[in-house]
Amino acid sequence: MANYGANSTPHVDPDYPTLPVFLKVFNQHRCKDELQLPPEFVRTHGHELPFDCRLIWPNGIRYMVRILKLPNGFFFTTGWKQFVRATSLVHGDHLIFTLVDVGVFNVKRFDMRTNCPPAGDVDGNEDQESEASYSAAIDTSDDYVPSETESELTGDDDYVDDSGALNINGFPTFVYTLTASNINRSLKIPYCFLQRHIPMGAIQAGVYLVNDGRMWLCSLKHNSRKIRVKNDWARFKQDNNLVEGVRCHFQLVDSFVVLFHVRIERP
Repeated sequence: MANYGANSTPHVDPDYPTLPVFLKVFNQHRCKDELQLPPEFVRTHGHELPFDCRLIWPNGIRYMVRILKLPNGFFFTTGWKQFVRATSLVHGDHLIFTLVDVGVFNVKRFDMRTNCPPAGDVDGNEDQESEASYSAAIDTSDDYVPSETESELTGDDDYVDDSGALNINGFPTFVYTLTASNINRSLKIPYCFLQRHIPMGAIQAGVYLVNDGRMWLCSLKHNSRKIRVKNDWARFKQDNNLVEGVRCHFQLVDSFVVLFHVRIERP
C-alpha cells in the first residue's frame, strides 16, 4: 500500500517482447469497478499471480490492486477504481498489460482516436497521493435517513439468522426479505453475523456481491451498532429486478475480501 504514488523506474528486460501480455479495451460501464483478466491468460499464467499485484504506469508510478479469484474468472478489484481515477482512463482506451515480474504488470495505454499513447502518461503528477488506499469511496446517492418512526437502533427483524441458515453448504449465510418498509433502504448486514464471521478490518474495503456471473462492489457505512451496504446496492437491486417479496440469500464465501454469493428467491 505504501507504494501508491511512489515514482520508480519501470522494469526493463531484454526478453520483454516475449513476456506474457494481454490487451483490454476499457469500458466505462463494465470496467469502472473491476476488470476481468482474459480467461486464456489466467489459464496459462494464473498460478503465478498473487492476490496483491502492482500496476506500473509509463511515468513509473505504481498502483496496488487486489485480484479476486472466482470460479468464473480472475478480476482486478480493490484498488482498481483508484487506478482508473488516477490515470484518467476514458471509454475506449486500449490497455496493454505486460507481466514483468511476479504480480507486477507494466501498463500502457493507447488512445483509440490517435492509436498512440497519450503524451501525458509519461509525466509525473505532483498532486498524486503518497499512499494507496483500498478503502472504497463512499457514494451517498442511496443514503438512507431513518424516518421519525424508525430508530437508529432498529433490530434485524428483516433477516433470518438461525443455526440452519448459518451453515448452508458449509458457508455462513443470512437471508434478507425485501418488504414495503425496507425496499428503498440501504442493505444492513446483521451485526451478530458480522461479529461472528467477518473481521472488522476486512470491511474497510467494502463488500462484493456476486450473482449469475456478475459482480458489484459496494461500499459500507458503519457505526458501533450496525453495518449498512451503501454504494451500488441500489444498482444491484435494479440490475437484478429485486421487488417486494424477493428473498436474498447472502452466502459468505470469503470473509477476508468480504465476498457474498447472492441467491435470489422470487415469490
